[in-house]
Amino acid sequence: MASDVMGLLALGEVAQTMDRRAVMRLIGALKPAQRSKGEAPHRPFLMLWAIGEAVRGMPRKQHWSVVRDAVGPLLVRHGGVTSSREAALFPFWALRNDGLWEVEDAESLTMTSGGRRPLLSSLDEVNPLAGLPKGVYELVVADPELAAWAVGSLLLRFFRPVPGGLLRDVGLADLMAGRETTALRPLVGETFTDRRTIADSYGGNRVRGITPLADGILTVYSDEKGPYADGRIPEVNWIAYTGDGLSGHQELIGGNKAMAEYQRERRALRYWHRPYGGQWTFETWAVIVQRWMRWGEGEDGLRRKEFVWVLAPVPSPLEHTWPASVMAALNEDTGQVHDRTEGVVLAAGVDSGTARLDSYERYKRLARAAHERAKSRTRRSTLTTVERFLRSAPAREAVILRSGGLCENPTCLGHPTERTEADAPLLEVDHVQDLARGGPDVPEAMIALCPNCHALKTRGKNRRELQKVLLAEARLRHKSFSR
Repeated sequence: MASDVMGLLALGEVAQTMDRRAVMRLIGALKPAQRSKGEAPHRPFLMLWAIGEAVRGMPRKQHWSVVRDAVGPLLVRHGGVTSSREAALFPFWALRNDGLWEVEDAESLTMTSGGRRPLLSSLDEVNPLAGLPKGVYELVVADPELAAWAVGSLLLRFFRPVPGGLLRDVGLADLMAGRETTALRPLVGETFTDRRTIADSYGGNRVRGITPLADGILTVYSDEKGPYADGRIPEVNWIAYTGDGLSGHQELIGGNKAMAEYQRERRALRYWHRPYGGQWTFETWAVIVQRWMRWGEGEDGLRRKEFVWVLAPVPSPLEHTWPASVMAALNEDTGQVHDRTEGVVLAAGVDSGTARLDSYERYKRLARAAHERAKSRTRRSTLTTVERFLRSAPAREAVILRSGGLCENPTCLGHPTERTEADAPLLEVDHVQDLARGGPDVPEAMIALCPNCHALKTRGKNRRELQKVLLAEARLRHKSFSR
Protein backbone atom coordinates (compact mmCIF):
# COMPACT_ATOMS: atom_id res chain seq x y z
CA MET A 1 0.00 0.00 0.00
CA ALA A 2 2.91 2.38 0.68
CA SER A 3 3.94 2.04 -2.97
CA ASP A 4 0.41 3.01 -4.03
CA VAL A 5 0.64 6.19 -1.97
CA MET A 6 4.05 7.05 -3.39
CA GLY A 7 2.70 6.42 -6.88
CA LEU A 8 -0.09 8.91 -6.29
CA LEU A 9 2.36 11.46 -4.99
CA ALA A 10 4.66 10.92 -7.97
CA LEU A 11 1.78 11.38 -10.39
CA GLY A 12 0.85 14.63 -8.71
CA GLU A 13 -2.64 13.43 -7.82
CA VAL A 14 -2.37 14.88 -4.34
CA ALA A 15 -3.02 18.30 -5.74
CA GLN A 16 -5.81 20.69 -6.57
CA THR A 17 -6.87 18.52 -9.53
CA MET A 18 -7.29 15.35 -7.44
CA ASP A 19 -10.39 13.29 -8.27
CA ARG A 20 -12.70 11.20 -6.10
CA ARG A 21 -11.01 7.90 -6.92
CA ALA A 22 -7.58 9.29 -5.99
CA VAL A 23 -8.95 10.40 -2.61
CA MET A 24 -10.43 6.96 -1.98
CA ARG A 25 -7.19 5.27 -3.02
CA LEU A 26 -5.40 7.25 -0.33
CA ILE A 27 -8.10 6.43 2.22
CA GLY A 28 -8.01 2.76 1.19
CA ALA A 29 -4.22 2.60 1.53
CA LEU A 30 -4.35 3.90 5.11
CA LYS A 31 -3.22 1.30 7.65
CA PRO A 32 -3.30 1.58 11.44
CA ALA A 33 -0.08 1.16 13.37
CA GLN A 34 0.51 -2.35 14.71
CA ARG A 35 1.20 -2.46 18.44
CA SER A 36 1.73 -5.35 20.86
CA LYS A 37 -1.90 -5.04 21.99
CA GLY A 38 -3.27 -4.87 18.45
CA GLU A 39 -4.06 -2.09 16.01
CA ALA A 40 -3.65 1.55 17.03
CA PRO A 41 -6.14 3.56 14.92
CA HIS A 42 -4.62 6.96 15.75
CA ARG A 43 -4.41 8.05 12.10
CA PRO A 44 -8.02 7.04 11.30
CA PHE A 45 -9.11 9.10 14.32
CA LEU A 46 -7.23 12.13 13.01
CA MET A 47 -8.70 11.61 9.52
CA LEU A 48 -12.25 11.52 10.89
CA TRP A 49 -11.64 14.71 12.86
CA ALA A 50 -10.07 16.45 9.82
CA ILE A 51 -12.99 15.47 7.56
CA GLY A 52 -15.40 16.69 10.21
CA GLU A 53 -13.60 20.05 10.36
CA ALA A 54 -13.72 20.36 6.55
CA VAL A 55 -17.42 19.49 6.38
CA ARG A 56 -18.17 22.14 9.03
CA GLY A 57 -16.30 24.78 7.00
CA MET A 58 -13.31 25.15 9.32
CA PRO A 59 -9.92 26.29 7.90
CA ARG A 60 -7.94 23.69 5.98
CA LYS A 61 -4.88 24.07 8.21
CA GLN A 62 -4.96 24.55 11.96
CA HIS A 63 -2.23 24.93 14.56
CA TRP A 64 -0.75 21.93 16.38
CA SER A 65 -2.21 23.22 19.65
CA VAL A 66 -5.74 23.10 18.17
CA VAL A 67 -5.26 19.59 16.79
CA ARG A 68 -3.66 18.43 20.05
CA ASP A 69 -6.46 19.74 22.22
CA ALA A 70 -9.16 18.26 19.97
CA VAL A 71 -7.73 14.90 18.88
CA GLY A 72 -5.93 14.02 22.12
CA PRO A 73 -9.11 13.83 24.20
CA LEU A 74 -10.80 11.90 21.35
CA LEU A 75 -8.13 9.23 21.58
CA VAL A 76 -8.53 9.04 25.35
CA ARG A 77 -12.32 8.89 25.16
CA HIS A 78 -12.69 6.47 22.24
CA GLY A 79 -9.26 5.00 21.55
CA GLY A 80 -8.23 3.66 24.94
CA VAL A 81 -5.05 5.76 25.32
CA THR A 82 -3.96 7.44 28.53
CA SER A 83 -1.98 10.59 27.58
CA SER A 84 -3.89 12.89 25.25
CA ARG A 85 -0.96 15.19 24.36
CA GLU A 86 1.44 12.39 23.41
CA ALA A 87 -1.32 10.39 21.69
CA ALA A 88 -2.05 13.26 19.29
CA LEU A 89 1.62 13.61 18.34
CA PHE A 90 1.88 10.28 16.51
CA PRO A 91 -0.93 10.74 13.94
CA PHE A 92 -0.12 14.45 13.54
CA TRP A 93 3.31 13.47 12.22
CA ALA A 94 2.77 9.97 10.78
CA LEU A 95 -0.24 10.79 8.59
CA ARG A 96 2.08 12.83 6.36
CA ASN A 97 3.46 9.55 4.98
CA ASP A 98 -0.01 8.56 3.76
CA GLY A 99 -0.42 11.56 1.48
CA LEU A 100 -3.38 12.76 3.56
CA TRP A 101 -1.76 15.39 5.82
CA GLU A 102 0.59 18.34 5.53
CA VAL A 103 2.69 20.02 8.25
CA GLU A 104 4.13 23.48 7.63
CA ASP A 105 7.62 24.41 8.88
CA ALA A 106 8.40 20.71 9.42
CA GLU A 107 12.11 21.39 8.83
CA SER A 108 12.22 23.77 11.84
CA LEU A 109 11.12 21.07 14.30
CA THR A 110 13.62 19.37 16.58
CA MET A 111 13.48 15.60 16.12
CA THR A 112 14.00 12.77 18.58
CA SER A 113 17.39 11.07 18.67
CA GLY A 114 16.10 8.42 16.26
CA GLY A 115 14.72 11.07 13.92
CA ARG A 116 11.35 9.36 13.68
CA ARG A 117 9.19 12.20 14.99
CA PRO A 118 9.52 15.72 16.45
CA LEU A 119 9.89 16.34 20.15
CA LEU A 120 6.66 17.26 21.87
CA SER A 121 8.33 20.34 23.33
CA SER A 122 9.40 21.46 19.85
CA LEU A 123 5.86 21.07 18.51
CA ASP A 124 4.53 23.11 21.41
CA GLU A 125 7.12 25.83 20.77
CA VAL A 126 6.83 26.07 16.97
CA ASN A 127 3.10 25.29 16.95
CA PRO A 128 3.04 24.59 13.19
CA LEU A 129 -0.01 24.67 10.97
CA ALA A 130 -1.19 21.35 9.55
CA GLY A 131 -4.15 19.88 7.73
CA LEU A 132 -5.46 17.97 4.73
CA PRO A 133 -3.78 18.53 1.34
CA LYS A 134 -5.57 21.20 -0.68
CA GLY A 135 -6.94 18.80 -3.30
CA VAL A 136 -8.38 16.46 -0.67
CA TYR A 137 -9.83 19.29 1.41
CA GLU A 138 -11.56 21.00 -1.51
CA LEU A 139 -13.13 17.76 -2.76
CA VAL A 140 -14.40 16.83 0.71
CA VAL A 141 -15.92 20.29 1.16
CA ALA A 142 -17.54 20.35 -2.29
CA ASP A 143 -18.74 16.72 -2.36
CA PRO A 144 -20.67 15.51 0.72
CA GLU A 145 -21.18 12.10 -0.91
CA LEU A 146 -17.41 11.66 -1.19
CA ALA A 147 -16.97 12.78 2.42
CA ALA A 148 -19.59 10.25 3.57
CA TRP A 149 -17.94 7.52 1.47
CA ALA A 150 -14.55 8.25 3.06
CA VAL A 151 -16.05 8.29 6.55
CA GLY A 152 -17.98 5.07 5.91
CA SER A 153 -14.83 3.31 4.74
CA LEU A 154 -12.86 4.44 7.79
CA LEU A 155 -15.60 3.37 10.18
CA LEU A 156 -16.08 -0.03 8.56
CA ARG A 157 -12.38 -0.86 8.41
CA PHE A 158 -11.12 0.49 11.73
CA PHE A 159 -14.01 0.80 14.18
CA ARG A 160 -15.94 -2.40 14.91
CA PRO A 161 -18.24 -1.46 16.50
CA VAL A 162 -18.27 2.31 16.12
CA PRO A 163 -17.74 3.85 19.59
CA GLY A 164 -20.86 5.55 20.89
CA GLY A 165 -20.72 9.31 20.40
CA LEU A 166 -17.69 9.21 18.08
CA LEU A 167 -19.46 10.73 15.08
CA ARG A 168 -20.87 13.48 17.25
CA ASP A 169 -17.47 14.23 18.79
CA VAL A 170 -15.76 14.57 15.38
CA GLY A 171 -18.58 16.69 13.93
CA LEU A 172 -19.85 14.06 11.49
CA ALA A 173 -23.20 13.06 13.01
CA ASP A 174 -25.21 15.28 10.64
CA LEU A 175 -23.25 14.17 7.56
CA MET A 176 -23.78 10.47 8.28
CA ALA A 177 -27.40 10.70 9.43
CA GLY A 178 -29.43 8.41 7.17
CA ARG A 179 -26.28 7.32 5.31
CA GLU A 180 -25.36 4.37 7.51
CA THR A 181 -25.97 1.80 4.80
CA THR A 182 -25.66 3.95 1.66
CA ALA A 183 -22.49 5.98 2.17
CA LEU A 184 -20.18 3.45 0.56
CA ARG A 185 -19.78 3.12 -3.18
CA PRO A 186 -20.58 1.18 -5.30
CA LEU A 187 -24.18 0.53 -4.31
CA VAL A 188 -25.61 -2.98 -4.34
CA GLY A 189 -27.07 -3.69 -7.79
CA GLU A 190 -24.61 -1.59 -9.83
CA THR A 191 -23.55 -3.32 -13.06
CA PHE A 192 -20.53 -3.03 -15.36
CA THR A 193 -19.61 -4.65 -18.65
CA ASP A 194 -16.16 -5.81 -17.51
CA ARG A 195 -13.57 -5.63 -14.73
CA ARG A 196 -11.78 -2.73 -16.41
CA THR A 197 -14.80 -0.45 -16.09
CA ILE A 198 -15.20 -1.43 -12.43
CA ALA A 199 -11.57 -0.51 -11.77
CA ASP A 200 -11.93 2.75 -13.71
CA SER A 201 -14.85 3.75 -11.49
CA TYR A 202 -13.90 2.34 -8.10
CA GLY A 203 -10.27 1.24 -8.32
CA GLY A 204 -8.91 -2.17 -7.46
CA ASN A 205 -7.13 -4.86 -9.44
CA ARG A 206 -8.58 -5.76 -12.84
CA VAL A 207 -7.69 -9.47 -12.78
CA ARG A 208 -7.53 -10.96 -9.29
CA GLY A 209 -10.59 -12.74 -7.94
CA ILE A 210 -10.02 -11.57 -4.34
CA THR A 211 -8.89 -7.95 -4.07
CA PRO A 212 -9.89 -4.69 -2.38
CA LEU A 213 -11.41 -1.76 -4.24
CA ALA A 214 -9.85 1.68 -3.89
CA ASP A 215 -11.47 2.22 -0.50
CA GLY A 216 -9.62 -0.77 0.97
CA ILE A 217 -12.68 -3.00 1.47
CA LEU A 218 -12.21 -6.57 0.24
CA THR A 219 -14.11 -7.62 -2.88
CA VAL A 220 -14.54 -11.08 -4.42
CA TYR A 221 -15.51 -11.80 -8.03
CA SER A 222 -17.33 -14.89 -9.31
CA ASP A 223 -17.56 -15.48 -13.06
CA GLU A 224 -20.00 -18.20 -14.14
CA LYS A 225 -17.75 -18.89 -17.12
CA GLY A 226 -14.94 -19.97 -14.80
CA PRO A 227 -12.27 -20.78 -13.94
CA TYR A 228 -13.53 -21.57 -10.41
CA ALA A 229 -16.42 -23.79 -9.36
CA ASP A 230 -18.30 -21.14 -7.36
CA GLY A 231 -22.05 -21.25 -6.87
CA ARG A 232 -25.08 -20.70 -4.70
CA ILE A 233 -25.84 -23.37 -2.10
CA PRO A 234 -29.38 -24.75 -2.64
CA GLU A 235 -32.08 -24.06 -0.04
CA VAL A 236 -30.13 -21.39 1.88
CA ASN A 237 -28.86 -19.38 -1.14
CA TRP A 238 -25.50 -18.83 0.54
CA ILE A 239 -22.39 -18.88 -1.64
CA ALA A 240 -19.64 -21.51 -1.92
CA TYR A 241 -16.69 -19.41 -3.11
CA THR A 242 -13.50 -21.11 -4.30
CA GLY A 243 -10.23 -19.72 -2.94
CA ASP A 244 -7.33 -18.00 -4.68
CA GLY A 245 -4.91 -20.00 -6.88
CA LEU A 246 -5.52 -21.53 -10.32
CA SER A 247 -3.21 -24.56 -10.15
CA GLY A 248 -1.52 -26.55 -7.42
CA HIS A 249 -2.63 -26.84 -3.80
CA GLN A 250 -4.04 -23.55 -2.56
CA GLU A 251 -2.24 -21.93 0.38
CA LEU A 252 -3.18 -19.35 2.98
CA ILE A 253 -1.44 -16.51 1.16
CA GLY A 254 -2.58 -13.56 -0.96
CA GLY A 255 -6.33 -13.44 -1.35
CA ASN A 256 -6.85 -16.49 0.87
CA LYS A 257 -4.94 -14.80 3.69
CA ALA A 258 -7.13 -11.71 3.33
CA MET A 259 -10.24 -13.91 3.45
CA ALA A 260 -9.01 -15.56 6.66
CA GLU A 261 -8.54 -12.13 8.24
CA TYR A 262 -12.07 -11.11 7.28
CA GLN A 263 -13.41 -14.38 8.69
CA ARG A 264 -11.56 -13.87 11.98
CA GLU A 265 -12.70 -10.25 12.31
CA ARG A 266 -16.28 -10.95 11.12
CA ARG A 267 -16.06 -8.21 8.51
CA ALA A 268 -18.36 -7.87 5.51
CA LEU A 269 -16.96 -7.97 1.97
CA ARG A 270 -18.41 -7.22 -1.46
CA TYR A 271 -19.55 -10.09 -3.70
CA TRP A 272 -19.63 -9.51 -7.47
CA HIS A 273 -21.05 -12.04 -9.93
CA ARG A 274 -21.22 -12.31 -13.70
CA PRO A 275 -23.63 -14.85 -15.25
CA TYR A 276 -22.59 -16.44 -18.51
CA GLY A 277 -22.92 -13.85 -21.26
CA GLY A 278 -24.02 -11.19 -18.76
CA GLN A 279 -22.54 -8.22 -16.93
CA TRP A 280 -20.71 -7.90 -13.63
CA THR A 281 -23.11 -7.01 -10.82
CA PHE A 282 -22.34 -6.06 -7.23
CA GLU A 283 -24.86 -8.58 -5.92
CA THR A 284 -24.53 -8.36 -2.16
CA TRP A 285 -22.49 -7.73 0.92
CA ALA A 286 -21.48 -11.02 2.53
CA VAL A 287 -19.70 -12.39 5.59
CA ILE A 288 -17.60 -15.54 5.81
CA VAL A 289 -19.21 -18.13 8.08
CA GLN A 290 -17.03 -21.17 7.30
CA ARG A 291 -13.83 -22.24 5.58
CA TRP A 292 -13.51 -25.64 3.92
CA MET A 293 -10.77 -27.55 2.16
CA ARG A 294 -11.79 -29.90 -0.63
CA TRP A 295 -10.36 -31.64 -3.64
CA GLY A 296 -10.78 -29.78 -6.91
CA GLU A 297 -9.20 -29.56 -10.33
CA GLY A 298 -6.70 -26.86 -11.21
CA GLU A 299 -6.37 -25.01 -14.46
CA ASP A 300 -3.66 -27.50 -15.40
CA GLY A 301 -6.19 -30.35 -15.17
CA LEU A 302 -4.55 -31.89 -12.08
CA ARG A 303 -6.26 -32.63 -8.76
CA ARG A 304 -5.44 -30.15 -6.05
CA LYS A 305 -6.59 -29.07 -2.60
CA GLU A 306 -8.63 -25.85 -2.69
CA PHE A 307 -10.31 -23.60 -0.18
CA VAL A 308 -14.06 -23.06 -0.20
CA TRP A 309 -15.24 -19.97 1.66
CA VAL A 310 -18.90 -20.04 2.68
CA LEU A 311 -20.32 -16.54 2.19
CA ALA A 312 -23.60 -15.57 3.81
CA PRO A 313 -25.29 -12.59 2.07
CA VAL A 314 -26.19 -9.70 4.39
CA PRO A 315 -28.17 -6.51 3.66
CA SER A 316 -25.33 -4.16 4.60
CA PRO A 317 -21.83 -4.21 6.11
CA LEU A 318 -23.26 -3.15 9.48
CA GLU A 319 -23.57 -6.08 11.89
CA HIS A 320 -26.82 -4.94 13.48
CA THR A 321 -28.56 -5.46 10.09
CA TRP A 322 -27.49 -9.10 9.72
CA PRO A 323 -30.18 -11.83 9.92
CA ALA A 324 -30.40 -14.11 12.97
CA SER A 325 -29.41 -17.15 10.89
CA VAL A 326 -26.17 -15.43 9.86
CA MET A 327 -25.38 -14.37 13.43
CA ALA A 328 -26.02 -17.93 14.63
CA ALA A 329 -23.63 -19.28 11.99
CA LEU A 330 -20.95 -16.73 12.94
CA ASN A 331 -21.28 -17.58 16.62
CA GLU A 332 -20.96 -21.27 15.81
CA ASP A 333 -17.94 -20.83 13.54
CA THR A 334 -14.64 -21.69 15.21
CA GLY A 335 -12.52 -20.30 12.40
CA GLN A 336 -10.99 -23.73 11.83
CA VAL A 337 -10.73 -25.33 8.41
CA HIS A 338 -13.25 -28.10 7.72
CA ASP A 339 -10.84 -30.38 5.87
CA ARG A 340 -12.61 -32.85 3.61
CA THR A 341 -9.67 -33.83 1.43
CA GLU A 342 -8.64 -37.03 3.21
CA GLY A 343 -10.68 -39.94 1.89
CA VAL A 344 -12.13 -37.99 -1.01
CA VAL A 345 -8.89 -38.30 -3.00
CA LEU A 346 -9.37 -42.07 -3.12
CA ALA A 347 -12.97 -41.62 -4.10
CA ALA A 348 -11.95 -39.27 -6.85
CA GLY A 349 -10.12 -42.01 -8.67
CA VAL A 350 -6.57 -42.05 -7.31
CA ASP A 351 -5.47 -44.82 -4.96
CA SER A 352 -2.49 -44.71 -2.60
CA GLY A 353 -0.20 -45.65 -5.48
CA THR A 354 -1.80 -42.98 -7.74
CA ALA A 355 -3.13 -45.69 -10.09
CA ARG A 356 -6.29 -44.85 -12.02
CA LEU A 357 -9.44 -46.77 -11.18
CA ASP A 358 -12.20 -47.77 -13.55
CA SER A 359 -15.57 -46.00 -13.35
CA TYR A 360 -17.28 -48.77 -11.37
CA GLU A 361 -14.60 -48.94 -8.69
CA ARG A 362 -14.52 -45.16 -8.43
CA TYR A 363 -18.30 -45.09 -8.06
CA LYS A 364 -18.23 -47.68 -5.26
CA ARG A 365 -15.59 -45.74 -3.35
CA LEU A 366 -17.51 -42.49 -3.74
CA ALA A 367 -20.70 -44.18 -2.56
CA ARG A 368 -18.96 -45.61 0.51
CA ALA A 369 -17.53 -42.18 1.40
CA ALA A 370 -20.98 -40.61 0.98
CA HIS A 371 -22.61 -43.20 3.27
CA GLU A 372 -19.96 -42.66 5.94
CA ARG A 373 -20.62 -38.93 5.94
CA ALA A 374 -24.38 -39.30 5.97
CA LYS A 375 -24.46 -41.31 9.22
CA SER A 376 -24.29 -38.50 11.77
CA ARG A 377 -26.42 -35.83 10.10
CA THR A 378 -29.50 -35.31 12.20
CA ARG A 379 -29.30 -31.73 13.49
CA ARG A 380 -31.27 -29.14 11.52
CA SER A 381 -29.98 -25.59 11.02
CA THR A 382 -28.92 -23.30 8.22
CA LEU A 383 -25.29 -24.13 8.86
CA THR A 384 -26.05 -27.84 8.90
CA THR A 385 -27.70 -27.51 5.49
CA VAL A 386 -24.55 -25.81 4.19
CA GLU A 387 -22.36 -28.52 5.70
CA ARG A 388 -24.48 -31.25 4.17
CA PHE A 389 -24.17 -29.65 0.76
CA LEU A 390 -20.40 -29.32 0.95
CA ARG A 391 -19.85 -32.69 2.59
CA SER A 392 -21.87 -34.43 -0.11
CA ALA A 393 -19.07 -33.92 -2.64
CA PRO A 394 -18.43 -37.67 -2.98
CA ALA A 395 -22.13 -38.37 -3.56
CA ARG A 396 -22.44 -35.59 -6.12
CA GLU A 397 -19.30 -36.71 -7.93
CA ALA A 398 -20.58 -40.29 -7.92
CA VAL A 399 -23.87 -39.26 -9.53
CA ILE A 400 -22.13 -37.24 -12.26
CA LEU A 401 -19.85 -40.19 -12.92
CA ARG A 402 -22.82 -42.58 -13.06
CA SER A 403 -24.73 -40.33 -15.47
CA GLY A 404 -22.05 -40.45 -18.13
CA GLY A 405 -22.79 -36.77 -18.80
CA LEU A 406 -26.46 -37.39 -19.70
CA CYS A 407 -29.69 -36.51 -17.93
CA GLU A 408 -30.81 -39.51 -15.82
CA ASN A 409 -34.53 -38.87 -16.23
CA PRO A 410 -35.70 -41.84 -18.38
CA THR A 411 -38.46 -39.64 -19.88
CA CYS A 412 -36.25 -36.61 -20.61
CA LEU A 413 -37.58 -34.51 -23.50
CA GLY A 414 -35.27 -31.54 -23.01
CA HIS A 415 -31.62 -31.24 -24.02
CA PRO A 416 -29.97 -34.26 -22.41
CA THR A 417 -26.64 -33.86 -24.23
CA GLU A 418 -26.23 -30.08 -23.91
CA ARG A 419 -22.78 -28.88 -22.72
CA THR A 420 -21.51 -25.76 -20.98
CA GLU A 421 -19.04 -23.31 -22.51
CA ALA A 422 -16.32 -25.23 -20.65
CA ASP A 423 -17.54 -28.46 -22.35
CA ALA A 424 -18.87 -29.90 -19.08
CA PRO A 425 -22.26 -31.68 -18.80
CA LEU A 426 -25.10 -29.21 -18.28
CA LEU A 427 -26.45 -31.19 -15.34
CA GLU A 428 -27.70 -30.41 -11.85
CA VAL A 429 -27.34 -33.05 -9.14
CA ASP A 430 -30.55 -33.11 -7.15
CA HIS A 431 -31.80 -34.91 -4.04
CA VAL A 432 -34.97 -36.69 -5.11
CA GLN A 433 -36.21 -36.04 -1.59
CA ASP A 434 -35.13 -32.53 -0.56
CA LEU A 435 -32.45 -32.17 2.09
CA ALA A 436 -34.73 -29.90 4.08
CA ARG A 437 -37.21 -32.78 4.34
CA GLY A 438 -34.65 -35.32 5.44
CA GLY A 439 -33.38 -36.50 2.06
CA PRO A 440 -30.12 -38.46 2.48
CA ASP A 441 -26.80 -37.47 0.89
CA VAL A 442 -26.25 -40.83 -0.82
CA PRO A 443 -26.06 -41.59 -4.56
CA GLU A 444 -29.07 -43.94 -4.62
CA ALA A 445 -31.26 -41.01 -3.46
CA MET A 446 -29.78 -38.44 -5.84
CA ILE A 447 -30.03 -37.95 -9.58
CA ALA A 448 -28.40 -35.89 -12.34
CA LEU A 449 -30.92 -33.82 -14.29
CA CYS A 450 -30.79 -31.37 -17.16
CA PRO A 451 -32.21 -27.92 -16.27
CA ASN A 452 -35.57 -28.73 -17.90
CA CYS A 453 -36.08 -31.96 -15.97
CA HIS A 454 -34.86 -30.33 -12.76
CA ALA A 455 -37.54 -27.64 -13.15
CA LEU A 456 -40.20 -30.32 -13.77
CA LYS A 457 -39.10 -32.28 -10.71
CA THR A 458 -39.09 -29.15 -8.52
CA ARG A 459 -42.05 -27.09 -9.80
CA GLY A 460 -43.94 -29.22 -12.32
CA LYS A 461 -47.61 -30.04 -11.95
CA ASN A 462 -46.85 -33.78 -11.97
CA ARG A 463 -43.69 -33.50 -9.88
CA ARG A 464 -44.76 -36.06 -7.26
CA GLU A 465 -45.24 -38.79 -9.88
CA LEU A 466 -41.94 -37.79 -11.53
CA GLN A 467 -40.12 -37.97 -8.20
CA LYS A 468 -41.20 -41.60 -7.79
CA VAL A 469 -39.88 -42.40 -11.26
CA LEU A 470 -36.59 -40.60 -10.55
CA LEU A 471 -36.07 -42.34 -7.21
CA ALA A 472 -36.60 -45.73 -8.81
CA GLU A 473 -34.18 -44.81 -11.61
CA ALA A 474 -31.52 -43.61 -9.15
CA ARG A 475 -31.77 -46.85 -7.15
CA LEU A 476 -31.60 -48.97 -10.31
CA ARG A 477 -28.52 -47.15 -11.61
CA HIS A 478 -26.87 -47.27 -8.19
CA LYS A 479 -27.45 -51.01 -7.97
CA SER A 480 -26.00 -51.51 -11.45
CA PHE A 481 -22.86 -49.48 -10.68
CA SER A 482 -22.37 -51.09 -7.27
CA ARG A 483 -22.11 -54.68 -8.53
